[in-house]
Amino acid sequence: MTPAGEFAQAVERHVRERYALDPVAATAAGIHDHDDRLPDLSARGFAERDVFVDRWISALDAFPFERLSPVERTDRDLLLADLRGQRDLRSFERWRRDPGLYANAVIRGAYYLLIREDTPLEERLAKLAMRLAGSGAALAAARENVDAERTPPVWVVTAGEQAAAGGTFVRALLPTLAPGGSRAQRDLLAAGREAGDALDAFVVWLHDDLMPRARGTVAIGAEALDALLRERELLDHDHDSLQRVGQDLYRETNLALDEAARALGDTDWRESVARIRADHPAEDGLVATYRAEMERAREASELAGIASFPPDAELVVEAMPDFARPTAPYALYVGAAPFERARRGRFWVTLPPAGDPETVRRERLEGHPRAGIPVIACHEGYPGHHLQLSRAADTPSLARKAVRSNVLVEGWGLYVEELMTELGYLGSPETRLLRLKDLLWRAARVIVDLGLATGSMTFEQAVRFLVDGPKLERPNAIAEVRRYTYDPLQPSSYVLGREAILRLRDRAKREGFGMRRFHDAILAAGSLPPRLLEAEVFVSAA
Repeated sequence: MTPAGEFAQAVERHVRERYALDPVAATAAGIHDHDDRLPDLSARGFAERDVFVDRWISALDAFPFERLSPVERTDRDLLLADLRGQRDLRSFERWRRDPGLYANAVIRGAYYLLIREDTPLEERLAKLAMRLAGSGAALAAARENVDAERTPPVWVVTAGEQAAAGGTFVRALLPTLAPGGSRAQRDLLAAGREAGDALDAFVVWLHDDLMPRARGTVAIGAEALDALLRERELLDHDHDSLQRVGQDLYRETNLALDEAARALGDTDWRESVARIRADHPAEDGLVATYRAEMERAREASELAGIASFPPDAELVVEAMPDFARPTAPYALYVGAAPFERARRGRFWVTLPPAGDPETVRRERLEGHPRAGIPVIACHEGYPGHHLQLSRAADTPSLARKAVRSNVLVEGWGLYVEELMTELGYLGSPETRLLRLKDLLWRAARVIVDLGLATGSMTFEQAVRFLVDGPKLERPNAIAEVRRYTYDPLQPSSYVLGREAILRLRDRAKREGFGMRRFHDAILAAGSLPPRLLEAEVFVSAA
């Protein structure tokens, strides 16, 4: 067998083993061989994942690079970057720090089985009942593994809110999805009650036992951060150079905001924002407004010939599930499963929780100003993430279905905001100002991301920075910073990816690419780190 044939078999084994270790990720990706179980969250289970990472780094390193095709070389480097990134974070041992990791396995393990629709509903519900039967063991593993001295208090609070909402979800909602009086409904009632009780008990443990003893930090440290930039993202940055990028963009965007405010007759862009935010859809019309803007953005993107559109991609716009609210203050896009036939993505809109005080509810709705919704529709829907990830899911590469670069994904979303402004779609003065405000927010994310990851910024300092600088509403700023703590460099990926795509576009223009050809080349390659993307786009075009 040729090295290339051996490589194809190796990638297939790697993907199969990868998802066997994480059944919830398998369901999310559209692989349904493990829908009846949760991952092994014991210390032994995490040790098995470490063995998997080390073994596959060695195996992929052993392939003779020069005897693989260009596409296979890219796939090999993509998998190695992902594996090395996991190894870079190993010493942090998140599984000993994050109680939410265990509750989320239960909650998301249930939710993804509902929205991944390649198999019949009755079959999915039967497997869901079996999966929920493992909830007690998964949550017991948290009590065994989590070390209070290393656990950040904010992660305890977030886990408690998610688990409380998850308990209601699995106990009350899931059984209603099965036909009345059916065996599936009986099984789900029993399994949902058991899982709900386990989640309720978990909330009590978090509040009464873990929280008083939690003393840990979210900081992974500068050394690990630099390793991620170098080995996972394949970038020539370290945390100092990245900090300069964020600070420079922050200053430049502040100046642009002042100019945009003067065009609206204001002396300070914050005055403009306060006035624009007051015009927002009513709560009962918010989801419908987003739905209409998504469709309008699609029509405009197709008319402009930005890229080739997959004919079967569908975008569902709906209210945010309660369990996702604590870390998604505005909205969230959930892409189509790359291993399923359907190309159905979901855009979740966060509505104000019923129990919030009226002032907080008003602040949350002001986070959805009418003039800003078209920007979000472009970023998340068309020609943003939904187009991008639907196209990426069509790749024949198993490696690229299983692994994607946050830098490219989030960078594309931010890039298309700029593109649609250049094309005149986001051209109103109010929308332009809000887009610049969001760009300031993305620059602020870099500063906050690095501060949290290196330990030079506290949680409260990060919240205040987002409130005082890009003027996020405080409840939304809290939820944003919570999210940043879980995934170092993800908040910076917007700016890093935008920077990389604009650089690639400059090269493409010099080499005679038209707009559609350039975008199609990026989207067809999958969500690759910029270094690998550049090599593939321009080598394949040569």
